[in-house]
Amino acid sequence: MLWFNQIFPLLFIFTILSNLIISTNVLQSVPNKYIMLLTYFIGLIFGFPIGAKLTADFYYIGYIDQKHAEILSALSNHFSLPFIITYALSDQLGIHNHYSIYLVSLYLPSVFGVLIMLSLTKNGSDFQSHNLSNTDCLTQKIPAQGFKLNMQIVDAGIMKGFETLIKLCGYIVLFSIIARMPRIIADKAIIQKPVFIDIISSFLEATNGISIICEIPVSHILTRMLCIALLSFGGISCIVQTKSIFQGQQYNLKNYILLKSIMSISSCLIFIMLFCILV
Repeated sequence: MLWFNQIFPLLFIFTILSNLIISTNVLQSVPNKYIMLLTYFIGLIFGFPIGAKLTADFYYIGYIDQKHAEILSALSNHFSLPFIITYALSDQLGIHNHYSIYLVSLYLPSVFGVLIMLSLTKNGSDFQSHNLSNTDCLTQKIPAQGFKLNMQIVDAGIMKGFETLIKLCGYIVLFSIIARMPRIIADKAIIQKPVFIDIISSFLEATNGISIICEIPVSHILTRMLCIALLSFGGISCIVQTKSIFQGQQYNLKNYILLKSIMSISSCLIFIMLFCILV
């Protein structure tokens, strides 16, 4: 239901639109700094996994090189504001005020990361990427004109969108089941499992993970800090989905995991400071 109600409608339309943008080369003369900034803001607004998807598409066509794609995919891969405020904060944590503390904690590390990345990025209209020579490129020229050409681009975007979305659905379902298995087994056996088992299980998949964290018998401040850490990190499911999005491209997943871990720790530290000062 998470995939069907939240991910599929938005990401499916977005996949078609991104394919149209890339196929028509409307951003060909735009400096790479602005392309990366646009990618970050779109990922910030629409939420995971659109940031990674758009980064992968721009990397594939050569607008972003491998190093910047690995960094940008981590910085732009956030959960959407409605998901954080409505589901995580209001529904699960029961928080209805001081939203700014949580949002600043979650987004400030990535904002600093983007500013640093852009300040160190050279000027230029595009990157010369190895992906430009890929014969399976999304922007492969089609020997047709007019309406037929446009419909072929749309058809390609639809097929690519379905392929990506079915993979994401499979990963979400798989990791949701795995995350819930320790609790189900313990309930059936009527045993008390250690708290760290729940914490580890929660970091497999974020949606179920937040629900699991909220049921752990720990202090409110620790519960909130764990949720901040999970929302910033994204969970193992998000990591696997991101790797799937970059399938067929040179992409070092270790750099993504390292950056997400640094962002998660930074978010926790910022949250502790803001919480102690403002609450």
